[in-house]
Amino acid sequence: KMKLLADLLALYPNLLANTKFVIVPGPGDCLTANILPRPALIPFFTEDLVKKVPNIEFATNPCRLQYCTQEIVVIREDVITKLCRNCIHFPSTDDIPEHFAKTVISQAHLVPLPLCVCPVYWDHDTALRLYPLPDLVVVGDQIKSFDTSHMNCSVVNPGSFSKGGFGFKVYYPATKTVEDSQLPEDTL
Repeated sequence: KMKLLADLLALYPNLLANTKFVIVPGPGDCLTANILPRPALIPFFTEDLVKKVPNIEFATNPCRLQYCTQEIVVIREDVITKLCRNCIHFPSTDDIPEHFAKTVISQAHLVPLPLCVCPVYWDHDTALRLYPLPDLVVVGDQIKSFDTSHMNCSVVNPGSFSKGGFGFKVYYPATKTVEDSQLPEDTL
């Protein structure tokens, strides 16, 4: 699948020249255990992509990105789904984004779940901590997309790109705002 992505990106030379790509491994990626944090994808699987995409980084899951003075934390895990499945009192569906943001920020941890639900390498648990509080937390979960904030930290879930009508989120660092975006139907 990496070769398909490389071939697709090669069709857009302007995008390749002006974009920094960061690939974060997810729960279904090969050779990664179902334990957080996950290591970056190994070179054997990324050779085709590296050859065709010059500005690419293969990050761990979760990863921290620094843009000027802002810190962005990215995690690809169905954390919200797991929290909802294991909560005692299920909030209304309208409140889930706010509850999730308050939970992870108040606990200063990306996966405030028991080990039986979401295993963690204890030696690397610091990678999952949210202290100091970042400017933006991006959670790649399968639930519907949302953006909310708590304690001056934006929390965003872009949702599923292919199942969500090819919608995505755009973050503007200058204003610290998040905007919904979507591919036009005529390009699909």
